[in-house]
Amino acid sequence: MLSWMLYAIIVSLLIGFAALAFERSAQVRRRPTRWLWGLGIVASVVFPLVAPRISVQIPEMTRLTGQAISPNMLAPLQARAIELPRVAWPIADGDRIQAFYGVGTPLEWAWRIASVALTVVIIASSAGLSWRRQCWQRGYLAGTAVCISKDSGPAVVGFLRPVIVVPHWLTQLSPGEQELVIAHEQSHLDAHDGRLLTIAICLLVCMPWNPVLWWQLRRLRLAIEIDCDARVLSLGHPIARYGETLIAVGERQSASHALAIASFGSKSFLEQRIRNMRTKTRRARIWTMAMACLGVSLAVCAAEVAPPKAELAGKTSYQEISVDPQLLDGYVGAYRYGNAVLRITRDGQELAASLSEQPGHPIYPRSTTEFFYRRNDVQITFIPDMTGKAVSLIVHRSGGDVKMMRIDAATAQGIASAAAERQKTQSSDGGRDAALTRVVNGVITGNLDYDDTRSWSSTVRLSKLQSVIAPLGALQSVRYLGVDNQGDDVYTIEQEHGVSHWRVVLDPKGFISGVMVTPGQHGVLMDEDEAVAGLIVP
Repeated sequence: MLSWMLYAIIVSLLIGFAALAFERSAQVRRRPTRWLWGLGIVASVVFPLVAPRISVQIPEMTRLTGQAISPNMLAPLQARAIELPRVAWPIADGDRIQAFYGVGTPLEWAWRIASVALTVVIIASSAGLSWRRQCWQRGYLAGTAVCISKDSGPAVVGFLRPVIVVPHWLTQLSPGEQELVIAHEQSHLDAHDGRLLTIAICLLVCMPWNPVLWWQLRRLRLAIEIDCDARVLSLGHPIARYGETLIAVGERQSASHALAIASFGSKSFLEQRIRNMRTKTRRARIWTMAMACLGVSLAVCAAEVAPPKAELAGKTSYQEISVDPQLLDGYVGAYRYGNAVLRITRDGQELAASLSEQPGHPIYPRSTTEFFYRRNDVQITFIPDMTGKAVSLIVHRSGGDVKMMRIDAATAQGIASAAAERQKTQSSDGGRDAALTRVVNGVITGNLDYDDTRSWSSTVRLSKLQSVIAPLGALQSVRYLGVDNQGDDVYTIEQEHGVSHWRVVLDPKGFISGVMVTPGQHGVLMDEDEAVAGLIVP
């Protein structure tokens, strides 16, 4: 969560700088700039939310099942059928998963509280404005229909049916000053500035913690006023008289209209607005093009920033060597891990690894028994017998090892058929559910039933699993979700202070031979977040 929030801030900052560069270019050409900041705010909110879902690039190794991921897929993460094999599962360090709970959860709650608080402020301001609006009198000023209040305005209020509201003291000003004030507010009304600003404020509810968005909102408000000033002056009003009116009205303007969508002018912006009106801009084509190019470059940089967890693994630095092709024949075959079958096949001078019946991906030798994937820090070590035929293999990834025993073709076919049948029927096993309940309770209390866990109960990763699960408190429920694409049972474990996701690997006798535990809730099919955050206990 923290890394994603930092990513969102960086992206919005680059988008903000891009909008600033485009604004400079537009000002030289005397073009409106408010829409640049409006689009910048929209992009700063939408892009960080959407980018992790559409720009995730899964390295070749992690697609051993051959399922392609559409780059335009916008479905929720839990609905994606990304079938990552166990040999591609990264093993997160225990500290990383603890950080997920220790930092992510408080940040999520702080985010929710801030969003709710800002929503309440917006609703309260709107309600207060609606209540005061009932007390306003209708009238005409400078030939324009307005609402006359005691001290609110001058401003444009309302979203669906915006109106101009002016304070009563404005009726006592000279006709010339009244004309300028009404011209300014009518310009806001015609340009739909109120709606633009309202939408921008509401978007801040999505990320109230992002300081860059608040800066962009301030720039938007200034751009709205500067554009409005330009439209009023284009009608032929003298700059000097208009500036004097800005100062005179600004000194008496009430600050009570907290959500008065588009006002005559903020006191904090007056100096900048007057300076902008008096500045004689020279049309410098080179400067205009330079700022536009800078804006494009910054926008591209924002799009190129990689979201957190965008890649499950990096490239490896192992060097490929040449081996006797006949040696490779001894490694060809099927290897079992729980309900999965890893198949090693030979294609000319190289080996390929695939899960079940899916297409294989190349593995390259760095010794006579050790092979690696080029784009992923995963290696396979074959354990041969005296004849050179492998009896087992060990998959190494992220510091964890998984041993897979060689099986014959008939056994491999039986495993694949059984996994397909279990996935088709989505059948559960009451005894297995009870065993998992005992395992989870054992992990929480530190008193495991070794009959339920067998080979993995004494591994070092069990202690890391305990450090993650135990702080979540007492077990409340074990909910069976179904069978994944490899025939493993998938469960959601609910505890007093959190939820975790368990994929249970079974041995040939039906005992729990391993688990993959991921913080939070996930679907039956694995998604990218689960693959990155999962902790495997083989």
